[in-house]
Amino acid sequence: MAAVYISHQAVDDLKNIFTALITWEKGPLELEHALQYVDDIEVKCFSLSNKKYHVRTTSSTHKLYGDKVLTYRRNRATVWYIIYTIDTFHNVLITKIISNYLTIEK
Repeated sequence: MAAVYISHQAVDDLKNIFTALITWEKGPLELEHALQYVDDIEVKCFSLSNKKYHVRTTSSTHKLYGDKVLTYRRNRATVWYIIYTIDTFHNVLITKIISNYLTIEK
């Protein structure tokens, strides 16, 4: 069975997501809710080893970080893009986690 690895950059992304959630100007989330939110993203990350089909990135921003993407719609307004690569042994390396608010097409 293939493994899922999370890069230092993606770990930093998760930390930044957590920090943003608990300091959000519109209304910070409670600590438990923010922890669950980030945990839900991590669950999606680790589910990648079970996927049979992997979607190629099409966004120029996403292509900077990897050639595959998992789209995780958290709610009506927020979509998280988990960018990753797959090696010859089918291991997954998550390289970036970015929201639809930060995905900018050039």
